Amino acid sequence: FFAVHRATTNRSSNRAPCVMSSASKGPPQSIASGRFELKNHLGSGCFGEVYRGFDNATGCEVAIKLEKVSLRPGHMQLAHEVKALRQIWKSARPQGFAQLIHFCEEGRYNCMVMERLGKNLEDRVQSCGGKFSSQTTVLIAQQVLHCMEHLHSKGLVHRDIKPDNFMCGVGPRRHHLHLIDFGLSNTYYDKKHVILAKKSLTGTVRYASINTHNSLEQSRRDDLEAVAHMLLYFLRGSLPWSGLTARTMSEKCEMIRRRKISTPIPELCEGQPQEFEAFLGYCRGMKFAERPDYMGWQKRFRQLRDRLAAQEGRAIQDHDFDWNEGQDLGTLEPLCYPERIAQPDDRQFRSRLRGLGFVCGRSARCAEPESAAVAMA
Repeated sequence: FFAVHRATTNRSSNRAPCVMSSASKGPPQSIASGRFELKNHLGSGCFGEVYRGFDNATGCEVAIKLEKVSLRPGHMQLAHEVKALRQIWKSARPQGFAQLIHFCEEGRYNCMVMERLGKNLEDRVQSCGGKFSSQTTVLIAQQVLHCMEHLHSKGLVHRDIKPDNFMCGVGPRRHHLHLIDFGLSNTYYDKKHVILAKKSLTGTVRYASINTHNSLEQSRRDDLEAVAHMLLYFLRGSLPWSGLTARTMSEKCEMIRRRKISTPIPELCEGQPQEFEAFLGYCRGMKFAERPDYMGWQKRFRQLRDRLAAQEGRAIQDHDFDWNEGQDLGTLEPLCYPERIAQPDDRQFRSRLRGLGFVCGRSARCAEPESAAVAMA
């Protein structure tokens, strides 16, 4: 699935160097000896620029992410993101993750080529009047929970869960949600759980868990609490700690932390299906190394979906999102989930890892992040 290359001036290298086709001072117009062409600029992130691109080898549109090569390694994220994606894609195509097509260094830029996706959930919720129906939110919850389960099965936590990092697919997969942006992802399990320790706040403050605000190392529980905050944002249209102003970033983070702690969960979830209140309470009550009950919560959300369907008097399909209402979607590719995904702390999974280490002669390790960043709410 992956074509990973780096440009080099070493003539003895077995890797073909990437060829610049633009002025060396600006972004390249094409990469990989002209295979991928950069088209229009799509957006900017904390660590790079994203462009619409075209793959001349396949005739398909792609997304191209560029990151300036820095003399400070801690500020370069694409190489770390590629390692995380390769870890995620070690099995057959996983549901809910974009395919990495190519990675190289092109002049002053690291370049990552991905399959093209559609709009993100922040764009979607704004196009729907600033909030989603319970029906759409529970459909999102089911797909997002599966993404979390698969990511965590690879020993990784995302650490920046937010609507902007979930994107819709295109074409027959337009109703598939994809988790993106693994620049802040981190290993939480490598033969054993990482040690609970004090860490700087990493991620987007609006959705971050209370334990993250308290500078604790993040684990699976923190990803899931951020998911719960995101789902409530979709249902409510805002969160009680949104829009707070302060003189400095640290003051704002502290104001948000206090508001999260002081807002009772029943008050936060008032008027919403009780499953969302129960889910947030569950996430906040989890222990650091506790294995989440993914299957149990999938069942709870499935029951909510069935209850909403009974109220509507019709079945709710996987593509019945608010933004698809009234549209002819054509033929769609169904979602495909495995029955169960083993987690690193499952006994069966640990025995497989020991077997892999015996065959390979060494332990498999996930990449460690080079730096962390905080985004304002």
